[in-house]
Amino acid sequence: MVKRIKLKAKRTKAQTPAPKKDRIVGSKKNPKGSASGSRGKIEVSQKIEGTLKKKRDEHNEKYTAKSKRVDLGMLKAVYRRGAGAFSVSHRPSVTSRDQWALARVNAFLKLVGTGERKKAYNTDLDLLPSGHPQKSDLSEVYSLTPSKYSHIDFKPPQGAITAAKRALKRRAEMPPSKRGMTPVGIARARDLANGKTLSPDTVKRMLAYFTRHEVDKKGSTWDEYGKGRQAWDGWGGDAGFAFARKVVKQMNAVDNKNQKLRAYGEAIQVNALNEYNVPDGLTIGKPFKTLSLGQVSSRMSGDSIGKEIDVDLLNELVRVFNERKVHDPVIIDWQHATSPFQGKSPAPPESGIALGMIIDLEVKDDGLYAIPAYNEEGLKVVEKSGGILWSSPEYIHGEIFTRDGGDKVGDAQLLAITLTPRPAQSHNKIDRITLSEDSMEERLKELEAKLAAKDALVKELEEKLKEMKDEQEATMSREYEEKERLQEKKDDVEKKTEEEDKDKDKNKMNEEEEKKHNKMSESFSQDVALLNEVQALRESVKKLEAENNQIKCDEAVSSLLREGKISVAEKDVASKAWNIRDLQPEFWNMFSERPANASVPLEEIGHGASGQDINKGTLDQKVRALAEEKKIGYSDALSLFREQQPEFYRQAFGG
Repeated sequence: MVKRIKLKAKRTKAQTPAPKKDRIVGSKKNPKGSASGSRGKIEVSQKIEGTLKKKRDEHNEKYTAKSKRVDLGMLKAVYRRGAGAFSVSHRPSVTSRDQWALARVNAFLKLVGTGERKKAYNTDLDLLPSGHPQKSDLSEVYSLTPSKYSHIDFKPPQGAITAAKRALKRRAEMPPSKRGMTPVGIARARDLANGKTLSPDTVKRMLAYFTRHEVDKKGSTWDEYGKGRQAWDGWGGDAGFAFARKVVKQMNAVDNKNQKLRAYGEAIQVNALNEYNVPDGLTIGKPFKTLSLGQVSSRMSGDSIGKEIDVDLLNELVRVFNERKVHDPVIIDWQHATSPFQGKSPAPPESGIALGMIIDLEVKDDGLYAIPAYNEEGLKVVEKSGGILWSSPEYIHGEIFTRDGGDKVGDAQLLAITLTPRPAQSHNKIDRITLSEDSMEERLKELEAKLAAKDALVKELEEKLKEMKDEQEATMSREYEEKERLQEKKDDVEKKTEEEDKDKDKNKMNEEEEKKHNKMSESFSQDVALLNEVQALRESVKKLEAENNQIKCDEAVSSLLREGKISVAEKDVASKAWNIRDLQPEFWNMFSERPANASVPLEEIGHGASGQDINKGTLDQKVRALAEEKKIGYSDALSLFREQQPEFYRQAFGG
């Protein structure tokens, strides 16, 4: 005898059931449903009610915003739910039902005031005050249908309901030996017959069944309503098949849209994307670290920039972000072009257009990570950068107030994240901005593997094609010889008949030859298409190799610039030296083996670059010199200087 063992998932400490003596099911005082709706009839002890009133008053004194205020009914409902949950799940360290229920009340108050909660704590979201950003109905929380499919109708059509009812009825009328449907099929037929709204997984299983069993329609007992026909109608019949195809197609369209990021090889799981409400036109990109713990200092003066970045600051940024992201979304822009804190005139439209928005923030051990969602322009900017791009967060560290009511939000708020090749933080402490986890080398290897497989297939097809040609020529030769032999045997007396037969043979042969010719033409077309595909792949490999080489060159030259080994004026020469380094390495070594800071980077103008102070007077001199050099007006020269040397321009005006 085989002993059946029912496997159970391992419980967490917080899922420990109460002792049997403390397990209570239901309540005469507070019947089922009393913790929902108006909640005015929940009865608790006088002591507990006093405790809840005190917690309510303390909370409302601290939080004055309407969306953060609580009433006694809310807290009674949370307490009631916590007391009921004690029977099935609690921590062993919790000694009483009241203790567990009050702990849940404390968690609820924290959620209302700060927006912070554990991911698993989603059962009281329906009790949150009106206007709270995390408020949702219980029907949403417990829905079998993910929010991404909310626009899809999972209720079976009337035709499927009728077919399922007919299947159950006809099956019951059959003798046991002729009854179809498995237990799963019977359960599905009952759900359909009752018009039950189906889950996405159930609809997918319906489509899988119909696809596998469509051949059953050709069975000998189909017209007699045999087992195959019973099972087919039990799953909804032809109407159910059409319904499943339609719904699965709709789901696939949603999934394909959410999976655009896979084109960039992202590590984010698709299921995780369901938590994000990404506006149309935006594509989620690779997460990146935007703030590193520690102090940031100016490389020109050595002075500290802002306050030291610590975990408390990062947590506050995340908390305020979660609370205000609907009202104050965090945008992504270029070089602080849209910032009002840079002390410069508004950016022109072409540079001031947002590149996307931040949809989530997370604090990890080493800093603050952001999940971006880019628009088309943002995708282009990141892709063209080739990895030579970082982030520069823009945030306020101090008391923050809402713009729609004047209530205090918190003590820090992230305003924007800008993309820049020159971040204030050290490059090694924050992440590069890229769209893909995959390196260019890996993409090349993948394409080369595909190309090798295509080449092998082409070779096989070419050999097969040659065999087909040889066989066809031999067949045509035999047919021609046979035709000649038959003509020689014709009797002169039957010449007229022979001529008629000859014409018929000609027509028949011409038809057969045309069919063979068309077949060969079709085969040739397919082969030509394959050869074109292979050629396209080869060209893609060449293009990627060129792009990869350029990225490596740009990165190598940028590294020399950052280390101060070359000046901007030497950048093009250094690039040429890198490209011929295999043939003439001495030119590249001339630059790469220089000591650090041997050259003054002309694009970074500061107090120590030329010994000249940066002010409006020196700016005026340089603009006048540029105007004379370019033979342009002063206004045009000023605009050109600002584009070429933005840091000098900003410092001259006290930025």
